[in-house]
Amino acid sequence: MKRKRTGRADIRVLVVVGAVAVAGLLSLVAVRIAESRREAAWDAVLQEARDSTPPIIPLEGPFTVAIQPGHWKIDETPAEIRRRPRSSGAEYAGVRELDINLAVVDRLVPLLESEGWEVIVIPATVPPGMRVDAFISIHADWGSDIRRNGWKLSPPWRPSEASSLLAASLKQAFASREELREDVGGITVGMRAYFGFSYQRYHHASSPYTPATLVELGFVTNRTERIRMSTNPDYYAQILYEGLKHYRYTVGRPQAEALVPRIFSTMFVGPEGAQVRLTPDADAPWIRALEPGEPVTPVDAAEGWFEVRTRNPNQIGWVAAADLRGGNS
Repeated sequence: MKRKRTGRADIRVLVVVGAVAVAGLLSLVAVRIAESRREAAWDAVLQEARDSTPPIIPLEGPFTVAIQPGHWKIDETPAEIRRRPRSSGAEYAGVRELDINLAVVDRLVPLLESEGWEVIVIPATVPPGMRVDAFISIHADWGSDIRRNGWKLSPPWRPSEASSLLAASLKQAFASREELREDVGGITVGMRAYFGFSYQRYHHASSPYTPATLVELGFVTNRTERIRMSTNPDYYAQILYEGLKHYRYTVGRPQAEALVPRIFSTMFVGPEGAQVRLTPDADAPWIRALEPGEPVTPVDAAEGWFEVRTRNPNQIGWVAAADLRGGNS
C-alpha cells in the first residue's frame, strides 16, 4: 500500500492560496491608490478652476434663447466633434428624430418671438463660447423596448444654479400634461456630457455661464409617442414655450454667481456604506452599493442628496448626503 504524501502537497496548496490572496490584496490596494491619485488630480483641477474663473460680463439687450434641433447639420461639424461617435438621430417605422426636432423648433420660434425675445436656431455645431440667456437642445429618444416611453430633461454636469432652474421650469411644463409621463431614472451619462455644452472638452460648446438643458421629448420607438411627436409638433412647442416663459418671468437674468457651474470636491462614503439610487429618494430603486471609505465626486446636488457618476455600471445616480463625508461645493 502506498503511503499518502499529503504534507508537502498541502503546504504547496497553502502557499499558492496565500500568494493568490496577497496578489488580490495588492491589486485592491493598487486600485485604491490609483483612485486616490485620480481624485487628488481632480481636486487640483477644481482648485485651478476656482482660481481662474474669468469675470462674467452681464448680458444686455433682449432676452435671448438659443434653440438647437438635435442632429441638425451633424455632417457639418468640425473635426473635434467628428472624432466622437456621430449620429443622424433616432429612426423607427419611417419616422426620423431629426424631422420631429425641426418641426417642433419651427413652431416654437414664433411663440418665443411673440414675447419680444431674440431667438437663435443653431445647428449641431455650437458657436464657441456662446452666451445667451437660455440654451435648449431638442431631441427624441430611441429604446430597445417599444413599451418604454416618457420625456426627460438634463442640464450639464455640475450645472449652475441657473441651468438647474431652467431644467426645473421645463420639467414643470412637461409634468403639467397628465397624458405624459417622465422617464424617471432615464437620464444617461451621454445626456449630461452632451458635447453642445461640454465646454471643458470642446471648443465648439456654449459658455459655462449659459444656462443649458437637453430635452428628450419622448421615444420614437413607442407607437403612441411616435404618432404624437410626428403629427403634433405644436403640442411640444407649446410645452417648451411655457417652460421658457416660466424661467424668464420667475428667474429673469440671474445674478453672476447663479451662472457659475457648481464645483464639488471629492467626498468619501461613511462607515456604514451607501447605496446609489436612480432618483433622490430613499425609496427609489438602487443601482449599486458603495463601500465605506470609497471616494466619490458629486456632479450635482439636490436637497439632502448628491448626484454621482458610477463606473460599474457606467451611469449616474443619487447618494444621500448623510452617507458621505468631507468635500465642499
